[in-house]
Amino acid sequence: MPSKRTLKKSIKSACGNVAGECIFAQMRLENLDQDKVENIVCQVALMQIGFIDRVSTKFDKKVSDFADAKAFRKARTQYFKNYYSSLWQDLTDNIEKVVEEMNAMLTPEQKEANKQEAN
Repeated sequence: MPSKRTLKKSIKSACGNVAGECIFAQMRLENLDQDKVENIVCQVALMQIGFIDRVSTKFDKKVSDFADAKAFRKARTQYFKNYYSSLWQDLTDNIEKVVEEMNAMLTPEQKEANKQEAN
């Protein structure tokens, strides 16, 4: 499992890349609604703050709650594995929603031009 520091850096990087793409699209494409783009960038910033806050969590049980230390370590490991998997999945889902919002703002002509450039 990566360290909390690495997870926080990954979240900052992912959110920063999405916000950067939004700003780049805002500057490059004239027909985008500027207010919507700014709202999406703000949404990404708030999402980043929220997910970074969620990285720091604690296992709320004690060794005395289990039969032995081995059972405690196993339960704690499973808890963190599930928690961080859920955190990463939530982040991925939120980023996909933001990308869908940005793609929905594009005109059909721009979408076609993007397809032509990709090929």
